Amino acid sequence: MTIEEVVDRTVQLQEKIEIDYCTRSGREYTCLLENVRYSSFYGGLYIEAFCTNWGETRTFKISRILRVNGHGYNRIDWRAVNNEYKDWRI
Repeated sequence: MTIEEVVDRTVQLQEKIEIDYCTRSGREYTCLLENVRYSSFYGGLYIEAFCTNWGETRTFKISRILRVNGHGYNRIDWRAVNNEYKDWRI
């Protein structure tokens, strides 16, 4: 199972998840997310969720999620996927 698949399942089942996330600057942090959904602004490669750490809704790039619920899953290699399938969740 890939991180993308775990996130997709979370969105579909409306589960709470804990993610380890890496920012563009390389800072890593852990946050607990509720009400996870795909971003209406950025599309299917991003999620929006209520982050209990900050007490507000934040946007996260799925490719920067390192672990979900403490597990490091495989990644989808987007370079190996045909372009027409890259953003299938929009």
